[in-house]
Order: sequence, then C-alpha cells, then structure tokens
Amino acid sequence: MSDLRVRDVTEADLPAALQIRTRSFGPLRGSEQSWWDGLAAEVLPGRMLAVVDESDTMLATGRALPFEQVWGGRHLRMGGVAGVYVEPSARGRGVGTLLGRALVERMVELGDVVSCLFPTAPELYRAVGYEVGGVQPRCSYAAHDVRAVRSRGGGLRPRPAGPEDAALVHSLLRAHQERHALSGPMLPTVEKWREYLADDGLINYVLDEEDGRGFVSYSLADEVLTVEEIAAESAEATAALWAVVGSGSSAAPTVRAHLDPRDPARLLLGAVPELDVREHLWMLRVLDLPGAMAARGFAPHVTASVDVVVDDPLVPAGSGRWTLTVESGAGRADPADPTDGTGGAGASPAAYGLEGEPARLGPRGLSALWCGWTMSRLRVAGLVRGGRPETDRALDAVFAGSPHLTEYF
Repeated sequence: MSDLRVRDVTEADLPAALQIRTRSFGPLRGSEQSWWDGLAAEVLPGRMLAVVDESDTMLATGRALPFEQVWGGRHLRMGGVAGVYVEPSARGRGVGTLLGRALVERMVELGDVVSCLFPTAPELYRAVGYEVGGVQPRCSYAAHDVRAVRSRGGGLRPRPAGPEDAALVHSLLRAHQERHALSGPMLPTVEKWREYLADDGLINYVLDEEDGRGFVSYSLADEVLTVEEIAAESAEATAALWAVVGSGSSAAPTVRAHLDPRDPARLLLGAVPELDVREHLWMLRVLDLPGAMAARGFAPHVTASVDVVVDDPLVPAGSGRWTLTVESGAGRADPADPTDGTGGAGASPAAYGLEGEPARLGPRGLSALWCGWTMSRLRVAGLVRGGRPETDRALDAVFAGSPHLTEYF
C-alpha cells in the first residue's frame, strides 16, 4: 500500500467518484441523480475522502456526513459514514481499510464524538473499530386498523405542514427524543427539514394546538403508506396523526413504519404488526470517549464510577485507563490514576484472566458497550478482558438500553 495515499475530494473529482459508484453498485436511478448533483454542498470540503494511487487515479471514496444523534435523550455530534465505494479492480489491496482509517481520523479532527454506518461489509468496518449497535426496525399494519384509531383523536385535526413549519417540526422531534430519553435516532437540522417539507414525495401533517401537538411524515407509493417520522405529546394527538395516515386505506391497504420498538403506537393501535418485520443492522464507533460521555444522557437514578482500559490504535487520545463516572443523569470520562487500584470487594477477577486489573476493551468492545451490549456478551465474543463481576454489573447499568435508528443514510 506504499503507493496509495488519502486526500480530500474536490468538486472536480465527483465524476470519477460517480464512475466508481456505478461500477460498485450499478447506475443511479432517475431520482438519485439530483441527490448526487447536490452532494458537493453537503460534504465538500472536508467530509469526503479518496484513496488514490501514485498517478492520482481515484481507487475509492467515502463520506462522513454531519449528523446529530440522540443518546439518552441528549444530542451528540455524529459522523455518518456513507457512500464508501471501492473500484472493483483495486479490491484486496487494503484500499477499503485505508479509507476507513482515514475517515475515522478525519471525524475525530472535525469534532464528531461517535460515528454510525449501515454496513455492506461488516468485517471491513470492524477492522477500524466499529461494532453492531442496533437495528433500523420496520413493521407493517393493515391500514384499516390504523384508520380505526380516529375515534380516540379527541376531535383534533392535523393540518398539512410546509417548509415554513421546519422550526416547529424540529422542536417537536427534539422534545420527543428528549422526553422519551431515546438512543439512536438522528435529528435533522431545521434546514434539512425545510427541504423535506418541500419534497413532493412526502406527505406531512402537524398539530400545534394547546391540547395536542405532534407531527407525522409519510409517503404513498405502490399501494403502501410508509411512515418516516411520527411524534406526539398526548394520546389524542398520537391517535389523530395515525388516523390521518390510515385514512389512505382505500388507496393503500398496508402501512409500514420505521418505529422505535417501544413506540407508544404499539400500545395504541388495536392490532399487532403483521409478519412483514425487517431489521436492518447498523454499526457504531466511539470516536471521542470524554466528549461522548459528557454529551450523552444517562439514567438519573444510576450512580457509578468504574475504571476501564481502552486500547484504540486509531485514536491515541482515547487510549489509556479511564474512570467512567455517572451521577444525576450526567457522565464523564477522566484519565484514571493507575496507582489507585480497582477498589471494592467481591468475586476474584482471576476468573477473567487478569487479576486486579480493570476491564480492558478495544474500540469494538467499547463501541458495543456504548450501545448496551452487556459485558457478559462481550466476554463471550472475546471483546473484553480483565475486570470483575461487580464492575461488569455497574457498566451494564450505566450503558443499559436498546438503541435504534429510524432513518437510513
């Protein structure tokens, strides 16, 4: 790989990047061309990288999109890795791994504290520290069952939403994510919502009344109603918004929804989802442990202080022994004093192979722990060494959760 290097993509490089994309995944469909044409404004400069050879011929390209992602009801800077394309004739030379390493390093430089992606080749991303974080769930309901909740809407009448409602929609979704202390979903910016609300392919309704506030965004195609976003502050508002979706039952017998597995709709709708349930795996990497801990929300009744050792060759600033502390819903990661020992009493850590040492994790183990994988499962997967049963239980309590993503990128 000595003849390979990574550099930033410029607007002049986009035709070459599109050619690699076409060779990797086929030509763009009609609606995708406008998306590609607008790509430069979103990622240039600085968030699109290329691997090139000694003649500056592009062999691979990838993007690190700027997102805001909620964790424990608080919003963090997240880099969304997407559009990773490798020229077929260059595969097997370590090009993808070199690009992945460079994207991680660039996101750290840009101040992203975590990163997510939807993997086509999980082992490629594991090589640079990503691990499975959760799923993008999708379930289906009969549209007439969705329409039937109209009687529980308290007379609320949602109105069509347009670009002028972007700030309202953004505030409703932010409040929804904070109220339910969600982990995983992204929060598009006001500017992005202005684009979505102007998109003729989406149907948007909003409630902004004293006795009910909420928002729903869905599409209608191929006799299927697909709910992209829904958030409401009361049972009546929830029912009224779902009833608007279900009112299309004469044109579309099926409602599909990308929902939180614990979304209140599961309790409200009078039917169970049909068997058309899909889960699309996504992966996460912690980029900045102190920054991520300080920004994330935690269960307010959990109080813990646990030492861990992190070995992260791609992010040297994240390597070392850390004291993870959670109290009153806030967290922090402080460099630990290695002379303190591990403290406490209990079962011997010898059973875990490193007596007296705190749990030791690489970036994959840390990222999986962040996403709520229990320490016992990480041990079975070989992603943690050392530590003690009581500190395992403390870490499980700190990071407990089942994060999900509802938006594909």
